[in-house]
Amino acid sequence: MTDKYVVFVRNPVHLDLSDTTKGFADMMVCEHDSPTEFYILDKSDGKHVATYQVNNFYFFHIGNAYDYIDPKTGDVNIHVDIVSYREEHYPYMDYSISNLLDPKKPLQNGTLVRYQMDSVNKADPAKICRGSVASAIAGLPCELPRVSKPASMDPNYRYTYGISGIGVSAPGTEVPIGRLSNGLGAVHPTVYGSLFKSDWKTGLFKLWTPSNGESCPTEPIFIQRPGATEEDDGIVITITINREGTHSILVGLDGKTFKEVARADMPQVYALGPHGSFVEGDFGL
Repeated sequence: MTDKYVVFVRNPVHLDLSDTTKGFADMMVCEHDSPTEFYILDKSDGKHVATYQVNNFYFFHIGNAYDYIDPKTGDVNIHVDIVSYREEHYPYMDYSISNLLDPKKPLQNGTLVRYQMDSVNKADPAKICRGSVASAIAGLPCELPRVSKPASMDPNYRYTYGISGIGVSAPGTEVPIGRLSNGLGAVHPTVYGSLFKSDWKTGLFKLWTPSNGESCPTEPIFIQRPGATEEDDGIVITITINREGTHSILVGLDGKTFKEVARADMPQVYALGPHGSFVEGDFGL
């Protein structure tokens, strides 16, 4: 969502229902020759106001979106920041157990891309408009993009946090989390072995990689420092598993420097799953 609009992004994918004995993933059919579409609805009344098309891409997660006034035209434009894939299949398929265990099928590299829809306030909902690529964070294979809570829908936001797969070492040999090469459990580079912080203003990014043979990190969550006046003034938290696989570790990174500043051993192993949130409060404790 943006401040004024709801944006639905349609993956060029449909379900083949001719054989319902198949699993959900096996029924997915990619439309390689179809554009990816953005449907824009007005928040105030829910009416469809515009449809935009861009060249074919697939996506799994959206980082942020916002509307803004174009200083050159005075029109309302929309930016949507998405981890974009231009590969042979929908990225959802990468996370099947069979694919994770098969080194002949490497994970696709997603790129954080900013898509632009111009003059939404003047668009004819009965016609198809053309969207474009405004910018991208080059050289950063990534997924699970997150922003700070105040940065959501903010046209001036800069920073995105997430997981990255840039050439890092495999986790400890005692923790088979990653891509297995054979039945012996030898570990190849992890699915996503690092966290990233990217900057839309500069186009640059920083990485943090777990040390001491720890597992790949979970999706990061940014917690803003109380009273902060800068967007990246806060702590980024993530979870890894220790080398022996006996317990998880809660890790805190400085939001500005992206360097580790704190860690705490947890009493047990927590699954390395995506998604979560930070809720402020004392909850009666």
